[in-house]
Amino acid sequence: MPNYEKMYTEAFNALTDAERMITQAAKIIKTAQQQCEEIFLAGDDTE
Repeated sequence: MPNYEKMYTEAFNALTDAERMITQAAKIIKTAQQQCEEIFLAGDDTE
């Protein structure tokens, strides 16, 4: 008989890990967007 409790625990742990990673990625993207906006508003054309 399948061990549903173990399968549920594995799936739940994977989902919560993925949720943490997505949240972290969103923060990184938001920070990058803010930095790009600051560069744009500063008008820094030196490349």
